[in-house]
Amino acid sequence: MSARRKKEEKPPPATGPGSKIVSLNDQIKKYLKRTETNKVHIKYGTTNTKALPIEICSNEEVCQLAVRLNAENNRIKRLPKTIANLENLEYIDVRNNALSAFPGSVSKMKKLAFLDLSHNSIKKLPPTIHKATALATLNSSNNRIRVLPKNIGKASSIILLDVSHNLIRSYKKGLYEMTGTVILSYNKLTAMVAPAVKKPNIQRMDLSHNGISLIPETVEKLTRLTWLDLSHNALDEIPPQLGNIKYLHHLNLSHNHIKNIPPELWNLGFAIDTLLLAHNEIPVLPDDIEYLRKLRELDISGNQIQYLPKGMRELRDLQSLSASDNQLKTMKFCVTLRSLEHLWLARNQIDVIPDEIVEMKVLVTLDVSGNKIKELPDSIGNVKTLKRLYVANNKLYTLPDNLGLTQVLTHLDISHNKLTTLPSDLRKLRNLEEFHLSDNQIDLMPKSLEFLYQLRSLDVAHNGFPHLHVPKTVEHLKLSGNPLIINPTDNKSVLVVIGDKDHLRNLTMLELSELGLEELPPSVFNLRMLKELNVSKNHLKTLGDNVCKLKGLEKLVVHSNELTGLPAKIGTMKKLLALDMSDNHIAEFHDGLLKLISLQSLKMSGNELKLLPENFGDLNKLVLMDLSNNALLNFPKDRIDVLASLLTLNLNQNHIDEMPIDFPYLYRLRELRAAKNDLLELPGELDKLKSLEVLDLSDNVITTLPETICKIPCLKELDVSDNKITQGFPKAWENLRQRANVSMANQSSHKMRELRDRPKPVESETQVTPTARRKGRKGSPRSQGKQKMKTGAKSAPLPSATGQK
Repeated sequence: MSARRKKEEKPPPATGPGSKIVSLNDQIKKYLKRTETNKVHIKYGTTNTKALPIEICSNEEVCQLAVRLNAENNRIKRLPKTIANLENLEYIDVRNNALSAFPGSVSKMKKLAFLDLSHNSIKKLPPTIHKATALATLNSSNNRIRVLPKNIGKASSIILLDVSHNLIRSYKKGLYEMTGTVILSYNKLTAMVAPAVKKPNIQRMDLSHNGISLIPETVEKLTRLTWLDLSHNALDEIPPQLGNIKYLHHLNLSHNHIKNIPPELWNLGFAIDTLLLAHNEIPVLPDDIEYLRKLRELDISGNQIQYLPKGMRELRDLQSLSASDNQLKTMKFCVTLRSLEHLWLARNQIDVIPDEIVEMKVLVTLDVSGNKIKELPDSIGNVKTLKRLYVANNKLYTLPDNLGLTQVLTHLDISHNKLTTLPSDLRKLRNLEEFHLSDNQIDLMPKSLEFLYQLRSLDVAHNGFPHLHVPKTVEHLKLSGNPLIINPTDNKSVLVVIGDKDHLRNLTMLELSELGLEELPPSVFNLRMLKELNVSKNHLKTLGDNVCKLKGLEKLVVHSNELTGLPAKIGTMKKLLALDMSDNHIAEFHDGLLKLISLQSLKMSGNELKLLPENFGDLNKLVLMDLSNNALLNFPKDRIDVLASLLTLNLNQNHIDEMPIDFPYLYRLRELRAAKNDLLELPGELDKLKSLEVLDLSDNVITTLPETICKIPCLKELDVSDNKITQGFPKAWENLRQRANVSMANQSSHKMRELRDRPKPVESETQVTPTARRKGRKGSPRSQGKQKMKTGAKSAPLPSATGQK
């Protein structure tokens, strides 16, 4: 033993120098929530944050107690490697951010069971992710992944791997060793990889929406495969070897170019119960289909089939048959399929429903829309099990009197026919929940409609009703295109009683377009449960302040009116998700619109807007914005980069001369249309638009294009025609033309635009420039706030569920 004794080690102090507990200030602690079981949930979801505070991963208490991390819908570009310090995390959700990578240290998180990385810009997954031994669900869809990790197949714990909507062109054969479900849809696969592994364990595989034209002969080695989706690909034939996968019970080959069905497929007779062959080029269905004795669902819609084979009579378990969009001229054979519960025959050439339909004893759904049927047989009223009948877009003049008499019809669609009257006693249809009779020639509604007490949805648009009495149970009501008369003395007229205490109080959707309205009926403002209101194509000059009383409204459509402004309190409609004010006479962007914090869709095309407010970025939930056909002179430059959710932006036909420097930082933008403007040049960092697929810059006065336009990774369609690009195109232009549809015609150096009086930008002392905001310059108010968060607060215990320290 050493003569000099070692000093006894003292435990580290709880806080202060030498402590393992890193300080958490109040700004951070408010996002940490205690559960009743003394666990911690880290809740940073939808907080517009750019980075996850590193202190969270260094605080010993949080590292031990945190089980769930929510940081979705933000602008986070990277996560700290020390995230693995949160060793007890079971759930991580960081979808909808700006991540380009995920720390490899995730493999050390032995309790992590759920990981959602979807909707980011991740280029590759950590190579050691298979070592996360508890990981059961991994969602990395909608990213920029080109290659999957080599050893991903060794991730024995994963039961769901979703890598759809990426850029994957192939995958390693080891992927087949995974147990569970693999989703590879919406990638760039051209062939299914040959399964040359000893123990393929994969059970379900989704390869839909690719460009697959080749299936290997060895596909039959996937002996445990039970579910396979190859729809929306480029297959010309069905590989015969698929018939040897003896446990395959679900096979989807829809939306390919298949012309024939190989006889080997009938080997699946004792396994397959779902066969989907819709939208191919199949002219004939073989008689041998009778061997698929276990088949319960068959979809052959969208082919060229003229008749159904006799062998189908042997499909005694067949419950659902979809043969819409073919060339069938008769449905006589269908009525022999006595086990059918659902039959879809829409858009064929059928002119008669046979009387034998009464023999279909279990038929629940019948869709014969879009045919040439002139009348319904009386026998259809004797199909006692029938609940849903769709006969829209035919040539019906009348309905049988016994329809609904012995049935429990819940859905009836007779729209787009030639009906002039309805049965006088509608009480036979007392079980109806949805009743669609739009686009007929009916001018009188039987009073018995009031007795349909189960009715929830009623569509009577484009008929000739001057008056209408509607059951008070209706929730969805479409009245558009009728000559309705507002008669204050009629205490049952729909536009008079709507919303009162006894009538239609439960309306959630109301369409009043094309009624010639000059003002909204006062009764509408009583509809406190209304979520969707459509008053388009009228003569409204104002909406009135009372419309703002509809606090639950989520969708408001007022396009094609004569509006010159919006209600003063429009900003109080906090639940509004979609607003369409197109084709009016609005000249000023109402400040109240910036207070609509939930707004996702804004359409103001065809107005007279000249300016947009500089704090336009407050609308940071917008997904779609259409400002085309206005007189805009510029686009806001301040905080444009916080429109982080924007996918579609239409600025066509304005007078905009430049785009904001921050514009390329709209990472999720997929479609940008800025044709017919006054654009002179483009921002330099266009390659930052990682998700952009469509870019229309035609009919501007652009003289040069930045080299970065050729580096936009997802670009599929580019239009720069009708500009002034006469001095040549970027160096990589030809490479771009090979992978995208590029229009570049009609370039002229003589093209001019008229001079316009443009407002000068007003800069305040505290204004933060876009560059400073991106770089986090120390002098900017935002970065100063961040420094205060880091250094200003001392450590304190986490708040408990009861509020105690």
